[in-house]
Amino acid sequence: MSDPARVEATVAQFEAGLRDSLESPPRIRGWVSDQLFGLIAADLGGCKLVKQEDAGTLFYEDEVKLPDWRLTLLSDKNILVEVKAENDSRPRVSKLRMTEVARLLRYAELNDCPLYIAVHWVAMSMWTLVPIDDYSQVGHHFEINLETAFKRNHMSSLLNDRMLGLTPPLEFRLTMQEVTGEDGVGDVEAGPEEDGTRKLSLVTTGVRMFAGGEQMVDKSETTLIWFLLQHARWPCEEKLEDADDGMWEMVFTMAPEESHAEQGFDIIGDLSELYTRMFHSGTTSLEYETTKLSIDVEPGTLPRLVPTDLKSDRLPLWHIHTTPSSPTGVKHT
Repeated sequence: MSDPARVEATVAQFEAGLRDSLESPPRIRGWVSDQLFGLIAADLGGCKLVKQEDAGTLFYEDEVKLPDWRLTLLSDKNILVEVKAENDSRPRVSKLRMTEVARLLRYAELNDCPLYIAVHWVAMSMWTLVPIDDYSQVGHHFEINLETAFKRNHMSSLLNDRMLGLTPPLEFRLTMQEVTGEDGVGDVEAGPEEDGTRKLSLVTTGVRMFAGGEQMVDKSETTLIWFLLQHARWPCEEKLEDADDGMWEMVFTMAPEESHAEQGFDIIGDLSELYTRMFHSGTTSLEYETTKLSIDVEPGTLPRLVPTDLKSDRLPLWHIHTTPSSPTGVKHT
């Protein structure tokens, strides 16, 4: 430690390794997905304890691989979770190397804990959590296809993830007033430009939010709708409306491409999906480049944004829990 040359060499070696890692998009995506899963597990409300497992010093005479996370569920059951990120724009399958599975299973057996694989389907901002036994051996690797992964998904049954439903559309209305010049004439009255366009000088005078045609009033309602407007999967349309007397409204409307009006609500997304989109908005640039590995967020953020005890005639919510289908995989040895 007292030798400056050795200290400098160690720092240079660390810096070189870090630069190599930062220049590898798949590795960065793996880091981001790993951190994101821990935050999601902590916020969904299904765990008593969320602990990063693959940290610290380990001594063992055989080869093992430490999974990313250890979760203590509300039932007091402990599970180990390995996180994988599938980056394909059209994901179809998640694969694991046979040697990796063997090392993970060896560690799980030593700890007498079941092993689960959490897959982040990046293109969809969605998650599946399945037991390792649901993976099937194909040649020299194990894999699970997207359909089976979602059928066998334990995100809801173990971690308290759920689908959120409400009545569309969602609307964000920005009310604005024309600003007149010193001569009392507004820009619109001054006429269009040579290319047919008009210039408007506007000042914002109000903001309103709606869900299913009902205006949101309470803070809990507006907070939730604003969160959904920013991070939900529904497509958004925008238009500028002339409200007369120098007033204008910029209207942003979100609605599902196919509505199920007969059931009274539509699914706007899983809570884990909404959290993932919020996380990405804080770690990704407008050019979709990763700028941060995590975000500064307090535990309990999701329950505050999407409270389970919200009771509002203006904003009825459906919290839908799903149960995994029967297992179809094989036992790995």
